[in-house]
Amino acid sequence: MNSVKKLVLLLCVVFAVSACGYHNSATEPNRVSKQFREVAIAKVENPTLERWLEPKIRSMLRDEITRRGQLVWTDKSKAEALINIRILELSDGSRILGDQDVTLKYDMTLKVQMSVTSASDGALIWNSGPMEVTESYYTGQEDEAQQLVTKLMVRRLVDRMNQAY
Repeated sequence: MNSVKKLVLLLCVVFAVSACGYHNSATEPNRVSKQFREVAIAKVENPTLERWLEPKIRSMLRDEITRRGQLVWTDKSKAEALINIRILELSDGSRILGDQDVTLKYDMTLKVQMSVTSASDGALIWNSGPMEVTESYYTGQEDEAQQLVTKLMVRRLVDRMNQAY
């Protein structure tokens, strides 16, 4: 009798998960056409003074796309499509002030735009448009906030590239 209850419970969980729309990201359609599966990062423009930001975005983007398993990384010379990233802004500012007008909480905002172009003729395949991520943090947590906004931005960029609507 216990095994029947376990089987019924397992089936309920399977149906509940499938009913909520859960699916593996590797099965989600990619906005980049099937003819452009081999990609490379052509450039990352970083007008900010934050020199760590460019290599961090490159690394995280490669990891995120690799984790989803939809595109294949290759050299620029062999790529079918090229990814171009433009960092528009990384800023932080006061969010919550205390009784003495001392900042208690800060906001960090990262604005980025990503495009994918054909390696053969430079035609635009996909453009994210300007995207923005903002996270709040407390004094002394700036490094963690920088890492978090970068991670969230890369996820959103890849999510938008994969949206089928």
